[in-house]
Amino acid sequence: MLSEVSETAVALFVANGFDETTVDQICEAAGLSRRSFFRYFKGKEDVVVSLFSTFAVEGCAHFVARPAGEDVWTALRHSMTPMTRWADDDPVRAVAMLRLIDDSPSLRARYLDRVDRWRASLADVVHARQASATHLQAAVIAAAGMGAYLAAVRAWVATDGADSLPTLFDAAFAALRPRMD
Repeated sequence: MLSEVSETAVALFVANGFDETTVDQICEAAGLSRRSFFRYFKGKEDVVVSLFSTFAVEGCAHFVARPAGEDVWTALRHSMTPMTRWADDDPVRAVAMLRLIDDSPSLRARYLDRVDRWRASLADVVHARQASATHLQAAVIAAAGMGAYLAAVRAWVATDGADSLPTLFDAAFAALRPRMD
């Protein structure tokens, strides 16, 4: 039920614009009462950004599951796997949704809040994985990883999804590795 409401809402947002679409329109199209809508979502922003909370949980699980001897940047790169799977599933829809986020100040703010929460979760797992890292160092590593995530996603959207998101993530995370030049 929840995913059906999200699908319906996102389709309306893409067709009509985020700010122009009302909760009442979403409820009517999804066959849902306002009360039920607000039982599932705090607001219409959450219909879109709730997906990124899932990426955070699954991404941290991917990070933790990586081999113990693997470097942190490679493990962080692989924590983006849930996002790449989602984007690969329907690139046109993913690009439209990410553009929608970028075009709406309230939606972008909520999205960036979710990305920051993802960063905090990654900082915790980085710290747990690298016992020698201080909390500050783990936070900086996670922040750099999420910076690579944001840069790669923006580059991917700029190409209308024509470039490979996994390849862009690879390039973005490679830029974080120390260089000996």
